[in-house]
Amino acid sequence: MTTRFSGSTNAYSRIRGMRLTLAVLLASLLNLSAVLASDEGVYLETLNRSTGLMGEAPQEELSKTYLAHDKMKVASSETEGTDMILDPATGTMTFINHAAKQYYTINIASVKEGMSQPGMEQMRAMVAETKITVQDTGETKKIGDWHCRKYLVSKTGMMGIEQEVWATEEVDFDVNRFTDMMSLSGPDGLLANSPEGAAQQAEMAKIKGYPILTKTKMQMMGSSMESESEVKVIRKEAMPTSLFDIPEGYTEREMGKGMGAAMPGPAAHP
Repeated sequence: MTTRFSGSTNAYSRIRGMRLTLAVLLASLLNLSAVLASDEGVYLETLNRSTGLMGEAPQEELSKTYLAHDKMKVASSETEGTDMILDPATGTMTFINHAAKQYYTINIASVKEGMSQPGMEQMRAMVAETKITVQDTGETKKIGDWHCRKYLVSKTGMMGIEQEVWATEEVDFDVNRFTDMMSLSGPDGLLANSPEGAAQQAEMAKIKGYPILTKTKMQMMGSSMESESEVKVIRKEAMPTSLFDIPEGYTEREMGKGMGAAMPGPAAHP
């Protein structure tokens, strides 16, 4: 199985409780397509660690990922953290802030519409300059329950990113639908249908299988960050549709129109 996955800069890092969850999206995007029948889904647990993030002390968090009913939910283990739900059918990303008992939804089409504004051309050019190279080291080892292969990923341009990715072909997941929602080189991204976007995705496609362990070092705006995500559990289990509902009593927060309102943090990268 060939798995395409793209990182995303911590675009939502100002939201309390999602810092490490989005570091996972940066490193390996916990994104699986829910293609199972009935209420059966896929459950994952991932241990996320980071240092140097937003000038804060080292952090460690366990994130939980649920995949069923054609949706994906990434939940923080913190009771007052923030959950994220991706729904490719509606093209939306919903963030649920348990501390504030609020939620807001980003419509990918509206974000893409904002990307067409003149002010986004400069950002588009910067993202297009990102060069990605993937090296298959040929090195293998067993991590947890899975035999993995080591890849080295280098991303240069508007920021410098070096990744060590250990991926396995022993799990059979189709990740592309969720990856494309988050990727700037995907169908709804800044580089959609561009040669630069196609080149970036083709390079990442060299990684075979699903990433079990991803170590990332990033340099951005004069600061550095290191993160590590390791999948600890993958299992199939029944999941009710209510798992992907907004909790009762939560109020919607208006985010306005366009990409600037939807994404309060730094811009994402491929």
